[in-house]
Amino acid sequence: MTNLGSLAVSLVAGATELHSATGAVGTGSDRVYGAVLCRGDSTGADCGRRLREAFDRVVNSSGSGATVCALRRDVALYDELYHLRFSDQDFLSAFSNSPEWVDFTNLNLVPANDAARFEGVVGELLGALADAAARQPERYAADEARWPSQERDRTVYGLVQCTRDMPPERCRACLDGVIAERRKKIGGGEMGGAIHGVRCSLRYESDNQFFTATGQKKGHATMIVATVYSLSIVCTRLFFWFLSIRRKQKRAIINSMEQTTNMDEVMRLWKREDSGSEFSLYDFNQIVDATNNFSASNILGEGGFGPVYKGVFPDGQELAIKKLAARSRQGLVEFKNEIQLVAKLQHKNLVRLLGCCVHEEQKILIYEYLPNKSLDHFIFDPIKRASLSWKIRTKIVEGIAQGLLYLHKHSRIRIIHRDVKASNILLDSELNPKISDFGMARIFPLDASQAKASRLVGTFGYMAPEYASEGLLSIKSDVFSFGVLLLEIMSGRRSAGFQHYGEFQNLLEYAWGMWKDGRWYEFVDESFGDEYGQGDMMRCLMVALMCVQEKAVERPTMSDVVVMLSSDNITIPEPKKPAYSHVRVDVSRDVNASCSRNDINITAIDGR
Repeated sequence: MTNLGSLAVSLVAGATELHSATGAVGTGSDRVYGAVLCRGDSTGADCGRRLREAFDRVVNSSGSGATVCALRRDVALYDELYHLRFSDQDFLSAFSNSPEWVDFTNLNLVPANDAARFEGVVGELLGALADAAARQPERYAADEARWPSQERDRTVYGLVQCTRDMPPERCRACLDGVIAERRKKIGGGEMGGAIHGVRCSLRYESDNQFFTATGQKKGHATMIVATVYSLSIVCTRLFFWFLSIRRKQKRAIINSMEQTTNMDEVMRLWKREDSGSEFSLYDFNQIVDATNNFSASNILGEGGFGPVYKGVFPDGQELAIKKLAARSRQGLVEFKNEIQLVAKLQHKNLVRLLGCCVHEEQKILIYEYLPNKSLDHFIFDPIKRASLSWKIRTKIVEGIAQGLLYLHKHSRIRIIHRDVKASNILLDSELNPKISDFGMARIFPLDASQAKASRLVGTFGYMAPEYASEGLLSIKSDVFSFGVLLLEIMSGRRSAGFQHYGEFQNLLEYAWGMWKDGRWYEFVDESFGDEYGQGDMMRCLMVALMCVQEKAVERPTMSDVVVMLSSDNITIPEPKKPAYSHVRVDVSRDVNASCSRNDINITAIDGR
């Protein structure tokens, strides 16, 4: 067994027993260091199983091809249940928490007049949890705190933890660091966020108890204290508790009635405006039966604001069913937005919205079903992406460009998608691309060049710099995202989480550097072999680099992009250095793999 294989077995065993583990195996240049941190409210068995799957899927050789992190010497993986890093560099002795991953777990905005109050409560809660975690042998703490917004009394939940081998002062210092990072990178604008690292992490969220209580000690203590009270005090407390429950239930019923009224109004307006369309209203019981009661085995993926399920109806028709997350306060707005936008759009490279369903607080959209799922399932899989020849990828790129051109110029309303990325490009049975997920899209005035966004939505790694830093939104925002996506399609690498071992700090700079040095062929996916023409590949790379330039005014429009991609006779200007040069990008919505190139030997792990 190789050094990395031995370390993997040790880390999985330690994490299964103690929720975290660190270790090092080997000597000299072959020595490998590793650390894993399981979420404190998970079971050791669940975390251990997921870790084994991660090593098998992401790290280990599969025999039939290179893996995502094959021939890499520094890998960091972030998952809902665990954080894992291994490296040929000793990051353990310094208790390094790098690389850290910032996650916006709830994009709903805190009302402006509540922001300062919310930020204060979150800061106090996380500080208290950091103190508690540093004192506990498990180095884990989770709790809740009330925060009185002007709308209603609300609850914010928090969780912090460190690896168990950290001394109390080291754990507290590490948590102080991520708490400070939270203030800088998330702040009090959104209702939820997280900073993940391999040594320590935090997460908080309003109105969503995302963690599971571990043990029953708190409940037992409450029962013991209650027995020493007089019966009258206990009854009084039970009476007020009953009243508070009734108030909450009444408030929930009122909120539900208001939402139902609003949704009914939305649907009536839509039917009046588009009475001649083929849009259908589905019965909720139909949807339940078609998805096997929203079975996890039917999940196709996670779209904006909720999961997407495969539904099979009695006549054999297969549809994609998007269920908006019930906890999203913005759900009604996004539901109305997506209906109004997508129902008006007709283009072969846009996914078709066929209908919707409204049932109490459930809001559901029904789309055409595309059997090949989304583009990210192919281009980021070392085996599947080999099936995407250069000819097929060219067809996909041109289809995406045509779809965006339609949104920007040829549809009845100009639309900026705001979340163009691989997971939002669906593929039909012939691998034709269709742009999906318009929940974050924005109608844009035809006579306006840019606008100021009221809130930041989208995916880090694909955001244009002027939008990410200043909220400035234009059609060039989608152009930037398209350029990033084109680089991913050409290389098979993710923009978010990608690190090249050496001077290049992210995918954009790496592509530009390889092109400037005349080594662009090192950037493209090696599975192409000699299939492609150098002229076609060079033209695509230059178009991508044009799209990701720092200044929006220097980027082409999608009209320009379509022309440049389809014509051999167009002279493409020399691209300038891309945005985010010398900035490491470690943020992604998916499981993140940060890798640096070299040659650690990897072996399979038994016991899966």
